[in-house]
Amino acid sequence: MLLPPVLIFIFLVVPKMWFDISKDSDFSLQNIPFGVGSIGLSTRRCVSAVGDKVLDLGLLQDAGAFADITNLNENVFSEASLDAYMAHDPEIWPEVRQKIIDLFNGTSDLLRSNPELQQACMHDIHKVKMHLPCTIGDYTDFYSSREHATNVGIMFRGKENALQPNWLHLPVGYHGRSSTVQVSGEPVVRPCGQLQIDAADPKKGSMYGPCKLLDFELEMAFFVGGPPNSGPMSIDEAKKRIFGFCLMNDWSARDIQKWEYVPLGPFTAKDFATSISPWIVPTQALEPFKTATSAGVQDNPVPLEYLRDPDYSSYNIELSVAIQSESMQKPTVICKSNFANLYWNAAQQLVHHSVTGCKMNPGDLLASGTISGQTEEAYGSMLELSWKGSKTIDLGGGEERKFLKDGDLVIVEGFCAGEAGRVGFGVCSGKVLPAHTKTPPAVREDQRYTDFKVYGYWRSSSSWRARIALTAKRVPYEVTSVNLKVGEQKSAGFLEKNPLGKVPVLEYTETATGKVRRLTQSVAIFEFLDAIFPQKKSLIPKDQEDRVVATEMVQVINSDIQPLQNAPLVKKLEQDSDGKILATDFAKQVIQDGLSMVATLINKRKSEGSGHIGPYSMGSFAPTVVDACLIPQLFNARRWGVDVDKDFPALAEIEKKCSVHPWFVPAHASKQVDAET
Repeated sequence: MLLPPVLIFIFLVVPKMWFDISKDSDFSLQNIPFGVGSIGLSTRRCVSAVGDKVLDLGLLQDAGAFADITNLNENVFSEASLDAYMAHDPEIWPEVRQKIIDLFNGTSDLLRSNPELQQACMHDIHKVKMHLPCTIGDYTDFYSSREHATNVGIMFRGKENALQPNWLHLPVGYHGRSSTVQVSGEPVVRPCGQLQIDAADPKKGSMYGPCKLLDFELEMAFFVGGPPNSGPMSIDEAKKRIFGFCLMNDWSARDIQKWEYVPLGPFTAKDFATSISPWIVPTQALEPFKTATSAGVQDNPVPLEYLRDPDYSSYNIELSVAIQSESMQKPTVICKSNFANLYWNAAQQLVHHSVTGCKMNPGDLLASGTISGQTEEAYGSMLELSWKGSKTIDLGGGEERKFLKDGDLVIVEGFCAGEAGRVGFGVCSGKVLPAHTKTPPAVREDQRYTDFKVYGYWRSSSSWRARIALTAKRVPYEVTSVNLKVGEQKSAGFLEKNPLGKVPVLEYTETATGKVRRLTQSVAIFEFLDAIFPQKKSLIPKDQEDRVVATEMVQVINSDIQPLQNAPLVKKLEQDSDGKILATDFAKQVIQDGLSMVATLINKRKSEGSGHIGPYSMGSFAPTVVDACLIPQLFNARRWGVDVDKDFPALAEIEKKCSVHPWFVPAHASKQVDAET
């Protein structure tokens, strides 16, 4: 039986999905969110999500997934945040999103045909720890739900004065605190502050204590992207600059706020915690879900011209808030609202923020304000749901609330659903901890590893370098001697640590897992220590040009001298040549040639300008990686009969300077427990 031509076309031409995605997944191919994640103690990576998998975008970029996108930074997804990607021209974003979609819809065979790449870059979503997606420079919170503003106005000013005179003329907002924006899952400690002693009489003053009226605020937020503006933005420009949206809970201390907000508005009542979902959903994913706002039109009054949106609309994003106490088996949904319940849309908020010429930078976070609807079920805060504490909220199982209690887990969720599929935002959650709770600090980069140990030999130049590097970073470490003379480096126990049978080996333990790791090669050890202790003195120059020059000098020592004057090597040369090549002469000549090159490079460096007149190899005023490699080499040069003081006086002066430097004194060969006298 022949198939109809249309079915043949579909079968042969239409791209086919090779990866199953549940219809209930937040992360359909219509979505393609962006975030930053890590597995275990691995470095943070730029990621996306498809179905129940997290995609390592850095590995996909390395594999060529985005190779033909013009003007895309070729290393942008190898960064530990989305900062650089968000700073790209907005025209780049849809191209990247489409390339990711093509990996799964059958258009591209790059991932489908490469099981090794799949294994490397696709991770179970529950095994990935998510982080803040970018560096949030500034955070602004708006107040753009008419229903919410009206409800709060009625509570505090009466129905006749519910909305302030300016509210329908501009998006009201205030500057928040970016330092306390935190990713979903992190707990929130009940804040303390000033509380009004007598609710009816502010003249009686205040007292200090824990907040009693802790509240959530159901919000959404968007991140600004693209190059900074140089003046006020138009509506069209603002729409292009919106990188994507996330969920938000802007926690509020209502009683602290009541006392402090006159006359300048919220302060400490709103600066202690703001939770966001880790995934940023791009605006392109939301376009199929465009809908009218709850207001429908803005005609009473008509906004000023700069705020008018010819396509005044919103997105049909269904939102909910649930609470689960410590005694509840599952959360209870207490609020259902919609992103469309905003009078001022995101583009209008951004336009107004820039109207004075305010520079909006990539990574800036702008929040909607509490999103409340017209029905009680759609009220986006406990202040409204309990109507200022005048009624209770039933959580089921005998649990009631007016405001949040310690131990309450607050869960914000949101999604769009339609013919285009489901586009979800993941979860934005946070658990309330009692006041004064000391939350465990995050493991700092310099605390990720402990129990450093160097396996080395006292006069081994590579072992010596490792000791200098650790001393420079003020890292406590143990030394275990490996006697090269008697061949301990070839023992079964040592070969387990380094199959090459060479020193040094740097051994250390992962703090979180207790796993022991090892690293060989002195230059790799320099790089590793610099990466995990960035706040401590660095042997590696930070200036890019200086780093290149230092690498050149180090390579001469590492590659042109050290391997060729290795005792076993030169003795074998002598043996294999039947004595025609003398080990001592060969090693001495190699060292002299190499040191001559190093001296030339140092002299060239110092002759280039007044910025390079320091006493060390780079013309610096502190030792660098060059000195850490040079000093052990000069020690070995003397062993092979090189007259360093006579032939290389400039190098000898550097050696003299280093001999009294605190990084070098304890690392010196003569100071080691296995040193020969």
